[in-house]
Amino acid sequence: MATPEQRNEKIKEAKKLLEELAANKATALARTEELSRDINFSDAVPFFEEMLDIAKQLNQRSIDRLALNQINQIISGLTTLKNLIKKVNDFTLNQNTPADVCQAIIQEVKNAYDTIMEPLTVPLAFTATLATDYAKIEREAKGYHATMREEAGAFKKLLDSYKLDAEKALQAVKDQAAEAGVATNAQIFLTDSDNHAKVAKKWLTATIWASIITLAVAAIFVFISFKYEPKSTAVAIQYVVSKLILLSTLSFGIFWCARNYKSSKHNETLNKHRANALMTFRAFVEGSGEQQIKEAILLQAAQAAFVNRPTGYEAQEKESQTINPVVEILGKSITKSGSS
Repeated sequence: MATPEQRNEKIKEAKKLLEELAANKATALARTEELSRDINFSDAVPFFEEMLDIAKQLNQRSIDRLALNQINQIISGLTTLKNLIKKVNDFTLNQNTPADVCQAIIQEVKNAYDTIMEPLTVPLAFTATLATDYAKIEREAKGYHATMREEAGAFKKLLDSYKLDAEKALQAVKDQAAEAGVATNAQIFLTDSDNHAKVAKKWLTATIWASIITLAVAAIFVFISFKYEPKSTAVAIQYVVSKLILLSTLSFGIFWCARNYKSSKHNETLNKHRANALMTFRAFVEGSGEQQIKEAILLQAAQAAFVNRPTGYEAQEKESQTINPVVEILGKSITKSGSS
């Protein structure tokens, strides 16, 4: 059994070897620039990289708690690796069959891979557990868990707030869309009213001209009747009938123009009334806080838009039936307000 002094010496030796090997670069061992394109150690570089990487990681760990047998194995593996690196660095082209010698060294490096890596990997894993502060990890995990719970609660409250805001925004959008639709329909009725007003002016002009022409023709016929003397009764009948047909046609033209004028004025007045009713819809809705009152106002707006109204331009006009549910809704609202 080794004494503590001997064990410390072996640990120092192992640390010295680790420090020396950690200073090497695997890419520099290819020696492509120093040797030649065909003869170099580039094929051995991947193996050197893996072996030196283990040595570099182990150099950063504490090996003081390893058993002496493990330390001796580390020294043996590192010595083998050091000797291989020395062979690569000492190789020259000034010798017999340098290519064969180079390939032999490369093959030796490949064959020594398991011999070098096996005594290094187990101590590396053991020192990794020593370097890990599990108590610190547990404390951090508990802290993260508490933080995540707090953040989850805050996030839930934030989501509930966003949900409430979204519902309010959705209701506002619906209300705005309804009001915008009412305003759009009001503009449609105004446009239609203006079109009917223009058509009514044309029919009024046609009525006036038809009346003037009919009056002029009738005056001419009266004037001619004082001078015209028919030769026979048949001729007189033919004369009277032809004049009656002409005057009837002109009178029908007056009647037709006047009727179209009245229809256009009726449509103009009716559409203007609808537009005025719809344009005042928003003022009534914004002035009421009760949802049932708003529904009643909406029904009244629908009635103004779709129910026909007497305007005085049409004969035998009757007042259209109003929407009875409006009264019912208002009655329910008043009853609800009184009970509350």
